[in-house]
Amino acid sequence: MRKIFKTIVVASLATLAMPLSASTMQTYTASSDSIDTTVEPADTLREKLAQMETRMASMEQEQETQKTWKRRKYWKIGITSPNLERTDGEEMKWKTKGSFFIQKGRTSYLHSKPIAGMIKFGIDYGFIDVTYSKLELKEISYSGESGTRASDGFDDIVSGDPDGDIGISELTGIDLGMHKIDYALHVGPSISVNPWNKLIATAYFHVMPTASSIIQNDNFSYGFGCMMAAGVSVAYKAISLGVEGVWGKIKYTQTDFGGDEDEDNDYDSSDEEDNASYFNTEKFTLKQSGIRAYIAFRL
Repeated sequence: MRKIFKTIVVASLATLAMPLSASTMQTYTASSDSIDTTVEPADTLREKLAQMETRMASMEQEQETQKTWKRRKYWKIGITSPNLERTDGEEMKWKTKGSFFIQKGRTSYLHSKPIAGMIKFGIDYGFIDVTYSKLELKEISYSGESGTRASDGFDDIVSGDPDGDIGISELTGIDLGMHKIDYALHVGPSISVNPWNKLIATAYFHVMPTASSIIQNDNFSYGFGCMMAAGVSVAYKAISLGVEGVWGKIKYTQTDFGGDEDEDNDYDSSDEEDNASYFNTEKFTLKQSGIRAYIAFRL
């Protein structure tokens, strides 16, 4: 009996052990399958790594591009060589004995990303452009059979009063010379090219509404007009060198504080009593052209 009982017990245990072994085998296999599915091929890892490197390189390139184009403000300091010519009345021309200017402005680009990775279009504008010039008479025409110079207003500025009036230079014995000061605004289109590294070449055209004054001894003239400027510059990082041509016309009103009562002046007799011993005025137009060379600091 005991043998029979042991045989039944062993058989029962064996019967119960077989399903457990199969279940364990299935669990292990399932776990193995699960682990295998989470392991990615080496080629996929390489592709993802290459994509990350590409993104990083693109971000670095974009940062470098922003640094290259970020300098939009500029200060220009330079010398000028203007030539002046009177366009009405007797022909008169002046040459420059010394001239300099200072200008402040800003460039606003019309698009954020450069075209073809190197070209940008923009608008330049600024509210400060001051030019000082010391002038000297270069050429003057004569009229009349006697060969004397005709008095037509503006020649008084450079001759110290040819009609015999007593001015400051005659009283003091000091000739202060002829000085011209211009104040202008500027606005206009520009195109900039970045061919290499931080190097930027720019070409531009500016319209310059201008207020001008001319002073010599007891004569003062003021005027308004519109000048034009076209130029090129080459910048590397914060430093820029450039040259531009400037041209235009300005209409002036001359005020003479000498109290001129000469009969050749173009005043009516009714106005002569009021103007005598005070001041008189003349109107004239000057055409100006010249070149300005400068160094600029871009911020």
